[in-house]
Amino acid sequence: MNSHMIDYIIFQDSWSTETMRRIWSEEQMLQRWLNVEVALAETQAELGVIPAAAAQEIKAKAKTEYLDFKAIKKEYARTGHSLVPTLRAVQAICDNNLGEYIHLGATTQDITDTGMVLGLKETHAVIVKDLEAIEAALLKLAEEHKNTPMAGRTHGQQALPVTFGIKAAVWLREVSRHLERLAQCQQRVFVGNLAGGVGSYASFNGLGLETEKRVMERLGLGVSDAPWHVARDRFAEYCNILAMIATTIGKIGNEIYVLQKTEFREVQEPFQPGQVGSSTMPHKRNPEIAEALNGLSKIVRHLAGLVMEAMFAEHERDGAAWKPEWVAVPEICIYTGAILDKAKYVLENLVVNKEQMLKNLNMLGGLILSENIMISLGKKLGKQSAHEIVYNIAGRFYDEGLTFKEALLQNKLVSDNFSEEEIDKMLDGSAYIGESEAIVAKAVALTKEEYNRRPWR
Repeated sequence: MNSHMIDYIIFQDSWSTETMRRIWSEEQMLQRWLNVEVALAETQAELGVIPAAAAQEIKAKAKTEYLDFKAIKKEYARTGHSLVPTLRAVQAICDNNLGEYIHLGATTQDITDTGMVLGLKETHAVIVKDLEAIEAALLKLAEEHKNTPMAGRTHGQQALPVTFGIKAAVWLREVSRHLERLAQCQQRVFVGNLAGGVGSYASFNGLGLETEKRVMERLGLGVSDAPWHVARDRFAEYCNILAMIATTIGKIGNEIYVLQKTEFREVQEPFQPGQVGSSTMPHKRNPEIAEALNGLSKIVRHLAGLVMEAMFAEHERDGAAWKPEWVAVPEICIYTGAILDKAKYVLENLVVNKEQMLKNLNMLGGLILSENIMISLGKKLGKQSAHEIVYNIAGRFYDEGLTFKEALLQNKLVSDNFSEEEIDKMLDGSAYIGESEAIVAKAVALTKEEYNRRPWR
């Protein structure tokens, strides 16, 4: 019986991806715990702490495929302990009583925290791959539309001409900065922990630091600078980076949603034959994916706050702070994975309606070029005087229904300084796009340079 949208047979692909569901499945979580136990046993055999045969047997049997999950569940209900039932299950299937040596010196949180880090490392590879695909799609949009004029909007109102290329370049660089954050955090985040009950390594009889070092080398993780049972900044940092990524993509989704409104129709997310927008309004082509990007990002932001709460922990162990991460961290990864998967599809197939952008740019009859008029007039009369003059002229558009051009020509200060032909040129929105090409070129060049020097290349 499935009881969460992530697992619903019908709806799961709207909230998650198969890859992320696999990474954070119960089987994979337990297997990561067991992988830590195997690395510990192998290291202790190498150091002469346990028999080599014990390490070999533990490695052979510490596989979820050999475990009876229902029996472990029953033992968990009896013991109330999150790891002991699994350890006992492995111990029971080891030959010659060699399972006795599993988990020697470690504490539960050593195993579960390190297992969580291994899960984050798997997640990281997927996140990076998908985010770079989004980066590539945005780079392409920026280059293709560096000279595609549209109305730039501030406070929800038409403000000045811009290009869709500039808009895409802004998104591009934000995504690129997130990739930089992901690169920079790796050494801090992908670090294991094997310090014993209160982080003193006492149970390892003087071999704790060396044991931890070798275990982490086996697992491909960094060695902690100090025990971190109650120092949860690593998870908080990574989850907040994912929350920032989700928010950026959610913002892009919301912009697509707004620009796809009937009154705008400037962009459209891909629509497939057979796709249905409404059960009662057959004409609807709703921006369902753009909506989902926005909605899922809200969940990720909320869950990131829960991970921040885990940083507030008492003494040397605090389950009230730590255990909520078991819910929040996987869900943040799963939802962010879904967000990136959807965004990749939308941005690689986004429909850009250049004609409608131009139509909307011209819908106010040149009013959106008031700055251009003011700047030109200001060179002759002074900027502050020009602002007041153009402000009053623009008011006639709103109050009297005149076109902006008509109001300009009727103003003596304007008509004395500019011919009608000059005014027409100043009211051409396509020509007032600033340094769009240079902005896009700079963003693209920086992105390509950063791409080639990322640590996972």
